[in-house]
Amino acid sequence: MATTRQGSSDVRPIGGRLQPVLGDFRRAPDSVLVRHAQDGIDQAFAVIVDRYHAGIYSLAYRMCGPTDAEDLTQEVFLKALGKLDRFEFRNQASLRTWLYRIAMNSCINELRRAKRRRSLEGPSLDAVVVTDDGAVSRSAPDESCMPHVIAEREETREIVHEIIRRMSPKYQQVLVLIDLEGMEYEEAAEVIGCRVGTVKSRLSRAREHFASKLRAHMRAPQNHDIRQAR
Repeated sequence: MATTRQGSSDVRPIGGRLQPVLGDFRRAPDSVLVRHAQDGIDQAFAVIVDRYHAGIYSLAYRMCGPTDAEDLTQEVFLKALGKLDRFEFRNQASLRTWLYRIAMNSCINELRRAKRRRSLEGPSLDAVVVTDDGAVSRSAPDESCMPHVIAEREETREIVHEIIRRMSPKYQQVLVLIDLEGMEYEEAAEVIGCRVGTVKSRLSRAREHFASKLRAHMRAPQNHDIRQAR
């Protein structure tokens, strides 16, 4: 197919319209990708998938584990494609926030399905779940057990992820988004759909829960940085 030159971009006639080639889209900002994807240009959405696949997969892996991570990632982008015509681009971070919100909801739904499956299979001796009751310590957690100072070694990383996966979703959310994905409070609040103050209070409580379960799992925890588990 012949290539037409228009300005500095390569374009090709498709369905009577001139359409930029994939190479141009890879350099485009999110706002341009969204606009072209909403116009039905597949290459634009393909670049969105390529740009955010790793982050969405990482979130799914940390929330739900390796078995379901890839399927959940594909589910997120299929949902995003179906909802794209209703998405309004506000700022450069809004596409990422929107995709992470879809991913978070998909992960929570999967965790609920997994919980129902476990209840049908019967209790497991090693199925430790963090609850909201008063069983956990209310005191400030020891810094050596805080999520953001744990997990340099490979085996410790998996312990960290497993403890987080067994926590209630509202605590999983804040730990994964802030301590592992490195989001600011404001963006995490947008993803979750709550106030910044709620995010901060949940994070404080979640870190206490994390420390409590880590102490139960490791009698003598060593100082490591959870951010190295990213």
